[in-house]
Amino acid sequence: MTVRRILVLGVSGVGKSTACARVAEGDPGFLHLRASRLLSEATGQSAEALRVAPEVAIRLNQELLAAALDRRTAGLEHTTVLLDGHAVIDNDRVLFQVSTEAVAALRPDGMLLLEASPEVILRRRAADGRNRPLRTIAELSREINAERNAILGYQKSLELPLETVWAEPTVELQPQLSALLRNSRTD
Repeated sequence: MTVRRILVLGVSGVGKSTACARVAEGDPGFLHLRASRLLSEATGQSAEALRVAPEVAIRLNQELLAAALDRRTAGLEHTTVLLDGHAVIDNDRVLFQVSTEAVAALRPDGMLLLEASPEVILRRRAADGRNRPLRTIAELSREINAERNAILGYQKSLELPLETVWAEPTVELQPQLSALLRNSRTD
């Protein structure tokens, strides 16, 4: 297989997009894709509309993501795709966990989990121009734990290599990404 797919997961505001963009800008062998952007292109809806959708719509959208990723990566060779997204989606009503089946459909070769303290994530969300849910420290702690538990479940069920990155004070993916690529499954 000439295209490897690495899922870069973590709560909104942890630094996934910034870190992935930095890696892709520095190495033409990497392509950074955002799950929300792929879904926006596939559905014609904004990322915010996708996020606050009812659970049934979120579930259906997650099923569209694999096909959107396949279309976007068709014809690529010798590329590592960094797909940044969430294992848990905060739709302002519940924390919706993306199913293991939806993750399996993405055919990932490994996962990176980015984590930071709730205080840092709260500051990043408040300072960012993007429309992100502002939550209390306690709410962010619950979301971080739900995200971690979901990812650990994917790791166990799908037998995927996983590396965790502590995203404070800044996010540096390279050491864990290199380790993950050495240990990722290949076809």
